[in-house]
Amino acid sequence: MPVHTTLPEQVLAWSNGLMASRSLGQLAAALARPPALTDESLHGVLLLFDPRHELRLLAAAEDRQAETWPGLKFTDSLAGVAPGYGTLHAPWSGPYHAADHGLLIAADAGCRYVTLLPLPRSGGVTGVYNIGSRKGPVAVAALESAWLDHIAAQVLASAERLLHRARLLHAGVVDPLTGWNSRHYFLARMREQVAASARHKEPASCLVIDVDRLAAINEKHGIAAGDAALLEIGNLVEAQVRASDSFARLGEDEFAALLPATRPEFAVQLAGRILAAVRAVPVESTREGRGPVTVSIGIAGLDPADLPAADERKATADEWLARAHSALHQAKRTGGDRHAIC
Repeated sequence: MPVHTTLPEQVLAWSNGLMASRSLGQLAAALARPPALTDESLHGVLLLFDPRHELRLLAAAEDRQAETWPGLKFTDSLAGVAPGYGTLHAPWSGPYHAADHGLLIAADAGCRYVTLLPLPRSGGVTGVYNIGSRKGPVAVAALESAWLDHIAAQVLASAERLLHRARLLHAGVVDPLTGWNSRHYFLARMREQVAASARHKEPASCLVIDVDRLAAINEKHGIAAGDAALLEIGNLVEAQVRASDSFARLGEDEFAALLPATRPEFAVQLAGRILAAVRAVPVESTREGRGPVTVSIGIAGLDPADLPAADERKATADEWLARAHSALHQAKRTGGDRHAIC
């Protein structure tokens, strides 16, 4: 005779499977199949709050097809996903309405009922695990609250563990605040470019972009306002950079771009576009709303005729970046909102 497991047993087996996941992709697949009775047809999606796109960048670094994963999605704002979603503090169950729940589970999934399980507030990952049923109400919703708490806690623990693993794998390569390439990555790319320029006898240029008066925004309006301004300006700058160039965040208020096969006189054209793009778009720089913010840019070129021996390439890259910083300081001293070349 077949052995029938109870729903609590299904929950325990399923949560053990979550904790055994070795990657975000495996976790997404497990989340898409919630614990269910034999005759249930369920669809699960974990929606994580990701306003700075850090989590989706970690997922994309693991799998370029991460945006198609069935059981794991990301959102910039929980409040705009469904009615009451941003302030959900306890499990909720009810009929599925496409107008209210279509951003959680697509209407073509054929769900008739949904159960929403908010993750425990951990100070880190925040989100809601959504379960849709194609038949009657979701069976696990009828379990005692301790079981629902167990499901949410296991989902949170599994997500945090694998996101932490992804961060460790990409430590030093991705800037944790912005999700762009880090200083460590950029310095490595500069050393690679020194070698490539020596090998192919071609020039290159480096731009260092500094947000003018960001410290004043932080002091007057708070770190959150400064971060918002930094992210918006980074997006504006990145939009001007070619796909063949490298873009990174160097530090507190600095970005950098590495332009292969580009002389400084041509890099000036990119600097002009960046300055114009930032001037043209007020950014979220105050508690009250948007305001003008500018940047300063330092430019330094790499001449293949002046390159030293191979064992001095790290020093050459460091000196190249130092010259770009020297040009940046010149632009800042003369009022900012401009570029300079060293």
